[in-house]
Amino acid sequence: MSLLEKIVPSDQFYHRLAKVVDLEFVRALVAPYYIHTGRPSLDPVVFVKLLLVAHFENITSDRKLIETATLHLGIRYFLGYDLTQSLPFHSTISRTRQRIPLSVFEQCFFNVLDLCIKSGLVAGHTQAIDSAYVKANASIHNMQPKLSSWLTLTTDTVEANEAEKKTRISASTGRLKHIHRYHSLIQQTAPKKAGQLLSNLTHYSPTDVDARISIKTGKQRMLSYMLSLGVDTGKHVITYINADFSDWRDSRYLLTIVDTIRKRLKTHKLKVDEVLADSGYGSGSNYQQLEQKGIKGFIPPHGKYKLERKGFTYNSQTDSYICSQGILLPFNNTFTDKEGNVKKRYMSKAADCKDCPFRKSCIPGTAREKRLHHTYYKAEYDRMLARLSTKAGKRAMRKRAATVEPVLGSLIEYYGLRKISVKKREGAAKVMYLAATAYNLKKYLRYGTSNPLVKAVAISVTDKLLLLQLDFCNSHSIYVTSKNAGILLADHIAFDCCRISFTPFYYL
Repeated sequence: MSLLEKIVPSDQFYHRLAKVVDLEFVRALVAPYYIHTGRPSLDPVVFVKLLLVAHFENITSDRKLIETATLHLGIRYFLGYDLTQSLPFHSTISRTRQRIPLSVFEQCFFNVLDLCIKSGLVAGHTQAIDSAYVKANASIHNMQPKLSSWLTLTTDTVEANEAEKKTRISASTGRLKHIHRYHSLIQQTAPKKAGQLLSNLTHYSPTDVDARISIKTGKQRMLSYMLSLGVDTGKHVITYINADFSDWRDSRYLLTIVDTIRKRLKTHKLKVDEVLADSGYGSGSNYQQLEQKGIKGFIPPHGKYKLERKGFTYNSQTDSYICSQGILLPFNNTFTDKEGNVKKRYMSKAADCKDCPFRKSCIPGTAREKRLHHTYYKAEYDRMLARLSTKAGKRAMRKRAATVEPVLGSLIEYYGLRKISVKKREGAAKVMYLAATAYNLKKYLRYGTSNPLVKAVAISVTDKLLLLQLDFCNSHSIYVTSKNAGILLADHIAFDCCRISFTPFYYL
């Protein structure tokens, strides 16, 4: 027994983590990127442990990390360093992080996730999804105008071409005219107002070309990355995390998140049945794709969607509208609007509206007939709204807020994701993967190492049929029913006896 093992208490966090978690699998992951000749490199296991410590201690600076690890006996024991050994230089951590590819960090996250799944901490049934902006290591005040799209590339290498493409204007001519018109209106309204008028379509950051300006009501504009997160509702274990561009809508990432989670859980014979997300992930295409995959979604539609049109009744069987005067508006055509959304047009005949008393108030301008349009995915929207209006839908929205939002806040406030200290999207993803790995390791250390096997036994308190829901750590939930007195559940099921949650009793 070493001196540090005697000094550090056995119930101390890093002592317990060193005894329970084995990170030797890292050596096989990084073996292709290490050579066995020359001066010995930083031990890959020590490297990963140092990064995990940074997230455990909420440290975003490599220099501060080494300083803290040097003085902390528990961290020294976790790293395998005795009192007389010197820790690596902080620059070594930065260089090693840059050289090891993203796939290694991703596999570290998946290995720890597999550990949580095997311990029964992941139910798989319901996944909650959300996102947040994380500040990039770049200043919005140093952004530069993009080059014109017609300029030719000046470099020959593939990597240089990809980097230069990000500095060229890729927006359409119409979109650029809209931006310039919007800026001119602002300048006319407030000509003395200081500050630059910046857009992701016309400007870029020379410091970090992957960082994007994030715009959120009530929040300061800043260069950031989008932290996309998927959390299992069983024990709030993170099942997905990635760094995405912050100038894209959340809905563009939903299917990628769902497919990645399903693929990973399928290897453990776990099935995703429900997906919970906020309105930012809502779109007709996403609703349709989830239905085709056999997944029940609880995702509110965007605020622009209208369930009904005042004065008009929609008939889903004939796919047509009927106005209050009995005039038919059949389906006319499918078109794509300026924002790229596919819509269906419904149009009446000019002769039917010619003598209508409401013609002036109903038909705008010089048009001769009444035209209506709605999204191509109206049926999917209506089914989603009907699902959300039920008790199960309202309960699902409360569960989403109680599941993924606390995890998101914890990562940002307590696991070192207040700011991304490295450059580019790949570097941001490396940091996020290790932050999620540290979070899941804490979950595993708390719940996955000692799950007692017990019997859950209950008796009925009434002659009516009783429905009772039990939530366990190794399964999403179990519904049991009983008449009169009797045993509701007698199977051996592993669960955390300190965290059993009972739903209210519903009598049928």
